[in-house]
Amino acid sequence: MTLEEIEFELELAGLSREQQIKLISSIKRNGFDAKTVDKKLQLMGFEPIFTIYDED
Repeated sequence: MTLEEIEFELELAGLSREQQIKLISSIKRNGFDAKTVDKKLQLMGFEPIFTIYDED
């Protein structure tokens, strides 16, 4: 996924611009990991949206 696609999904999920920037910054630093981003979303009170990843 590109950063633009991730940002779009976050916007659709209802995150504020500030929340989107926080998560995108984290993704830029650490790379995109769907499970990690979904966990952060849940901690912020949102439903997971990047659930299309392989189960361990």
